[in-house]
Parts: sequence; C-alpha cells; structure tokens
Amino acid sequence: MQITAHFASDPPALTADFTVGPWPEAATFPIDHTWRGDVAPPGLDTTARVLWTASHLWFAFECGFAELDIDSEYDPAVERVALWDRDVCEAFVRSTAEGRPDSYKEFEVAPTGQWCDLVIHRPRVADWRWQSGMETAAAIDLAGGVWRAVMRIPFAAFGATPQAGDRWHLNLFRISRVRGVRHYLAYAPTGTATPDFHRPECFVPLLFTGGRSRRQSPSRRFG
Repeated sequence: MQITAHFASDPPALTADFTVGPWPEAATFPIDHTWRGDVAPPGLDTTARVLWTASHLWFAFECGFAELDIDSEYDPAVERVALWDRDVCEAFVRSTAEGRPDSYKEFEVAPTGQWCDLVIHRPRVADWRWQSGMETAAAIDLAGGVWRAVMRIPFAAFGATPQAGDRWHLNLFRISRVRGVRHYLAYAPTGTATPDFHRPECFVPLLFTGGRSRRQSPSRRFG
C-alpha cells in the first residue's frame, strides 16, 4: 500500500470543491475499512486525495454520512482541542526530518472546518501547544449526505520540503457515527484490540510525484 501526492504547479483555491483546479487529476484513496480491518459500514463512503505544491501539503476528504456529530457553536479560526470526540478526518504524517521512527505530526479536520494539530514525539506523548499554520475549508451537503473538507499544511511545519520521488510516511483515518455508534476507519488498519490510530508501524509510504526531483538541477544560462 502507498499513497501518492500529485504535484500542482498552480495551487488550488482553499475550498471544498474538488471538481476544479488540480483536484480532478489527483488519485483517490478509499478509507473503507475499520481500524481492525473489517469492511466499513454502509453509508460511510470515504475517499482522500493528496496534493503538494512548492510550499504546502494538501489533503482533501469526501465523506458520506448517515448522521452528523458536530459542534453547534464554533469558531473555525480557533483550534478545537480533542476534535476526535466528534466527526473528523485525520492525517498522521512522518516526514524525513523526524528524528525518531515513532515521531510524527497529527492533523484533523471536521465537517465544520474546525481543526486540530499536534506533534507526537512518540505514541501518546503529544505537544498540544504546537501550531503548524494549517488552514482548512469545509462544506456539508445535507441533501446529498456528503461532507467535504480540505487541509492545507505548510512544509515548514514538517521541517522538510519534499521533491519528486521522495517518500514520507503516513496513515489516514476517519471517525463517524451510524445510529449513534461510533466507527473508526483507517486507510491502513492498525489491527489493535480497541481503536488505536497511534501505530506508526502501520504507516504507509507517501510518494511525491511530479515537480522537480533531486536529480534535476536548474539549467545554467551563459552569455
């Protein structure tokens, strides 16, 4: 398993419309199993797309829902701590700049556009004060039973900027409800006895495609 991030020379607008800009060219990755590896319940169809630009890593989620568990009052400009207690999509990302194999960054976005970010120094040892500079956009289509959300994260948050052919590691998750029962979905299941996303050994490669590779150098012009 691996996920590819498509390079976009023209950054998309920060909206939850995936029919415009570079999004249609990005591959879709289904988040269609529970953390244990069972098939996800009907009605929770979830796909993710990943883009990268010269300065940012982008995640887009499209999520079918049977019901919504969201805050009734919120300010999307303010970090919502413990966002995982509600409906949410998550990306856990380990760049090549991490000093340990069990250190990574955690990013979350809700149907409302609320967000949360954390540094995980090792599983369950987190820095709540860290701020990545991430930005979000979200939209809920009540009639269609779908919500969509985008996260835009500056590479400065990772301490590294990739080039084409580089590989980082990550896993993608979703938490939602069906008839009041919470369900925990994972792109790469963690297989734990109880829901546990903090299993960096289950991360899969994130391959950066397009753009300039490290083997390419700017052409030199003389005259």
